[in-house]
Amino acid sequence: MRRFALLLGVILAVGFAGTAQAVDFKVHGDLNNRFMLYTDQAGMFNASETIKGAPIDKDGIDESWGEIKYRLWVEATTNDGKVKGVYAIELGAIRFGDSTALGGSTKGGAFSGDGINIETRWAYTDFQLPGVASKARFMIGLIPFTVNSFVWQETAMGVQFLGAAGPADLTLAWMRGRENFNTSKDDDLFEDLDALLARADFKPTKDSKAGLFALYQKRNPGSNGRVAFASASQYQVKLLGNVDFDIYTLGTDGSWTIPTGFGSAFVNWDLVYQGGSLDDNTAISRDISAFLAHADVGVNFGKARLTYTVWYASGDDNSGDDKIKNFMSTDVDRADSIIFFEGGYLDDNYFTEAPHILDKGLFFNKLALDYKASDKLSVGAAVLYLQTAKALAIGGGKTEKGLGTEIDAYLSYKLFADTEIAINAGYLVADDGMDAFETVKDGKSDADVFRSTARVRYIF
Repeated sequence: MRRFALLLGVILAVGFAGTAQAVDFKVHGDLNNRFMLYTDQAGMFNASETIKGAPIDKDGIDESWGEIKYRLWVEATTNDGKVKGVYAIELGAIRFGDSTALGGSTKGGAFSGDGINIETRWAYTDFQLPGVASKARFMIGLIPFTVNSFVWQETAMGVQFLGAAGPADLTLAWMRGRENFNTSKDDDLFEDLDALLARADFKPTKDSKAGLFALYQKRNPGSNGRVAFASASQYQVKLLGNVDFDIYTLGTDGSWTIPTGFGSAFVNWDLVYQGGSLDDNTAISRDISAFLAHADVGVNFGKARLTYTVWYASGDDNSGDDKIKNFMSTDVDRADSIIFFEGGYLDDNYFTEAPHILDKGLFFNKLALDYKASDKLSVGAAVLYLQTAKALAIGGGKTEKGLGTEIDAYLSYKLFADTEIAINAGYLVADDGMDAFETVKDGKSDADVFRSTARVRYIF
């Protein structure tokens, strides 16, 4: 913590010297202490994006560990609120005893605890256009960026405008996910992975909201050279290698709450279509046509909430033809499942972060019951059923869609208003489709999966 304090002190002393009378400073923190209490399939949660390999072992691999993920950020805001600067640093996720080499040192999780382990999380300037009475703000730098929770919701570099146009709140943005510096006279200005966003958000009534968005993403690697497109490994836009593509994503999302005699009912929705084209170093020119549809339908009654969640992300059953039919998120963090997604409290260790499995899409179903027993105690349980939209190749020359039935449960208790202790667990009764991710591919599922995680989290 001394290193955090020193770094923040330097930021305040150097970056904002001489402006203290005109600027309000706030320091925030998210100090998250996390534990894998137990899993019988360590390979499935060894790192992120582990589904590229064969992480599930027939005989099971038991493991447990502790780790920390700490985030601190400074906000410097002018007294009139017209300008705000934000800088955030993050430490983690570092396992207890981790001596992994990093940058000539270690991560600092082992003896003595000194390592190279701090990264920049946010760094941006947010300012109101002068002379404009309504909201008209620009955010420039490394910003928390959201298109849609199924499409793109993560930190990224760019310029974003937040304003109003009639009854709508308007978002316009230019983001750059990957930079390719021009090195040849034949290179043009479109070699980078650029994105343009236009989004309008409406509030038709006090109990409803709706949004429309259009996202355009383009890349041309130029002199960096094209590579072959491999659909199964390049199933998110951020994972696309040096290939030419033009992708447009059109969508709507929103929610509606309906008061009832016993509480309220609600509906949330997302409907997304993707089109465009992709070319690699082969003679095949691929057309993109994919979609995702999602809905939450639920009721609130007393201290309880019952929610049914369903979505369908289209998949591709032939990665070698001239069609790309699998929905591709760009960079998201779905937490709808403890086994498959980031629903475990160790959210840097997961099977996948995307709302689809490889390029095979996903048909997701979840029935969840949440109960707020008191101001401090919340509990919940859920049953899930998952299958891919297109069949996975499993052992013995077979194909299968079914992934299995998952049972989840959690308990959260507020030690103090800003400090939580929580535990959850998930158990997957695996279907034969999971054979695609097993070390022994014999055409049937060989292992169910159990995972339990916990955290002590202080937010200020």
